[in-house]
This record gives sequence, C-alpha cells and structure tokens, in this order.
Amino acid sequence: MTNPQMPETPPEPFDRDQRPIVAVFRAPLFNASETFVRAQATGLTRYQPLLIGREDKGNIPPALAGRVLLGPGVEQVRRFAPVLVHAHFGTDGLRALPLAERLGVPLITSLRGYDVTRSRSTLLLSGRLSWMHYALRRRALQRRGTLFLAVSEALRRQAIAGGYPAERMHTHYNGVDLALFPAGPGGPDTILFVGRLVEKKGVETLLQAFAIVRRERPGASLVIIGEGPLRSKLERLAGESVQFPGSLAPDEVAAWMRRSTVLAAPSVTARDGDAEGLPNVIVEAAASALPVVGTDHSGIPEAIVEGETGFIVPERDAEALAARLTAILGAPDLRGRMGADARAMAEQRFDFERQMRLLEEIYDEVRAGRCA
Repeated sequence: MTNPQMPETPPEPFDRDQRPIVAVFRAPLFNASETFVRAQATGLTRYQPLLIGREDKGNIPPALAGRVLLGPGVEQVRRFAPVLVHAHFGTDGLRALPLAERLGVPLITSLRGYDVTRSRSTLLLSGRLSWMHYALRRRALQRRGTLFLAVSEALRRQAIAGGYPAERMHTHYNGVDLALFPAGPGGPDTILFVGRLVEKKGVETLLQAFAIVRRERPGASLVIIGEGPLRSKLERLAGESVQFPGSLAPDEVAAWMRRSTVLAAPSVTARDGDAEGLPNVIVEAAASALPVVGTDHSGIPEAIVEGETGFIVPERDAEALAARLTAILGAPDLRGRMGADARAMAEQRFDFERQMRLLEEIYDEVRAGRCA
C-alpha cells in the first residue's frame, strides 16, 4: 500500500533523532476515545515512537505527525530498525505478532478491558473480523508474546485466569497528566460523568440514581460527557436537569472537572461480558481534586480509597449510588477533604511522567531479556 505520510527517505525527526524506536501498533490510529494510547506514544522520552496502523481515524496528534506508517510491509518497517513492538489491546497484539517475529524484536501487548473480559463465544458472534480472529487465535499470542501489560491489577488477575502467562503478565497504570488536570475549586451540586455511552459505563443506572438525588437536592444537575450508540436512548430517559455536551477535548473535560462537585463512575459488566480495565477518567478526576463515586467493578477500587477519596458502591445499585452522591453534594467539607486526598493519591500513584519512566524501564528490561 502506498503511504503518503511516510516517504522513502525518513523525514524529520527520524533523520536526526538517535533514540531507539518503538513501533507503536494500533490498527485504527486512533479511535477518538483512546487518549491514553496517544498520550503514551507522545510521552516517550528515552525512546521515540513510530506509529503503525491500518487506518487514519483523524485523531493523530500534531506531535506525532510524520511518525506514521499506514498498512506497511515488514521491509518498510525494518528500515526504521525498531527495537520492539508495543501493541494496544489483545486484538492488535495478535495482528502485530507476525510483524514482531519477522523483525526479530520483542512484542509487548497492553490489555485494556474487553480483550480480557469478553467471552470467546461473544467475540466469535460479534461479526468483527479482528475479534473473531482473536477468539480463534489468542492462544498463539499468549504463547509467543514477549510481555503483557494490564491496566489494572484486577484485569491482570482475570487475564491470567484466561490463559495469559502469569510470569509474563504485569500491571502498568496509564497515569494522568497532573498539569492538564489541576485541582479546581469545584462547583455547587454538579455531578459529572465522562465516558463512551455504552452499556458497560452504567449510565442508565446513573440516570435512575440522579432521579433519586433530585428528590433531596432539586437544584442538582448532571453533565454526561461522551458519545456512543446509547446516546439517543439515554437522552430520552434523562430529565431536563441533564446535559449532554457530547465528546469534548481533554482540556474541556478538565475544565468541567474543575467546576463539578463529584464524578460518577457507575461501570457495570455488560451482558456480553464487556468490562472496564480501569477507566482513566477516575484518575483524571483524582488529579482534579474531584471525589469519585464508583462501582465495585474491575480495577475501579484500585483508584478510589473508600471513604477517603470517594465511595464504592455495588454495580447496578441506583439507590446506593444516589445515597453516596447525595452525601458528597450535601457536605462541602467532605468534598474538599476527599478532593485533597484524591489529588495526593494521583500524585503518588498515577503521575503520568512517573508511569512513563516505568514504561521505559519495562522497555529496557524487555530488550535485555529480563521481562519476567
């Protein structure tokens, strides 16, 4: 395939940048919601990224323009001499496996949620070729992949139960840009949700909970940021005090966090088994000194300290969710204390720069053959 973005002579910065190259593999470059993949590629310091994919979705950051190969053959990739391939999601790990093996370099695959939690039968019945191929061939990836990174400890355990090798399965949190999500003053009686409008995000339960909240706090408002196939249905279920601003840029999301009272993260396990790894929005809220009420779901309890930075409630329990949201809305002192503790936790555990240093140390270990 002819690639208009990558001429035969490597452009800047490859012609002058001497850092070792990591081939970042993601078939769609990038889906709009995958800010975490873009951030990791942009945040490399001791390594430099070469993006490899099959489709430009129009979400490649300017900082990564000129670092893109679309639909390349092995020899096109080889001339850049990548030292390893880092694929995102198990489906793309399987796609990237032959490339890494023909290049003779290690393959790291980040597992992020559905690629672990959805059952084999669900993947086979999805109608998506990449998912069906993954369902049939994932054992090859599990046997031959060099290292696997789960975005939460809960997902790591589930991946091991699903056949991924424990000795090559590590946890690595995404991290959050503390400068992009600074602590804010908060706002009166504003509940915020950020995420794709799909079943596993639990927005229908949130709308039920919000109706309960409004009985005690009629001035409360709910802002639902995001797009997805359930938007029309959710808008029909929502009342007049619910806003749907759509999908927003990270700086706009950060601005909403600074003027909200609490973030709701009511994730659930979907009927087809789809589940979270660890929603990055929870970590972004913590950085913004915004308390979170989340569900006891996958990796969410790893980013909420119960009673200190927020609350954890059962999945699909609208009454429990409403009670905890109301408790924070009605107690400014509690909101302030939880927000301060959340920011401190984000600085200690989820700082993006620290997590990127850890990722590059993982790259070092893999290259040295010390990945277990």
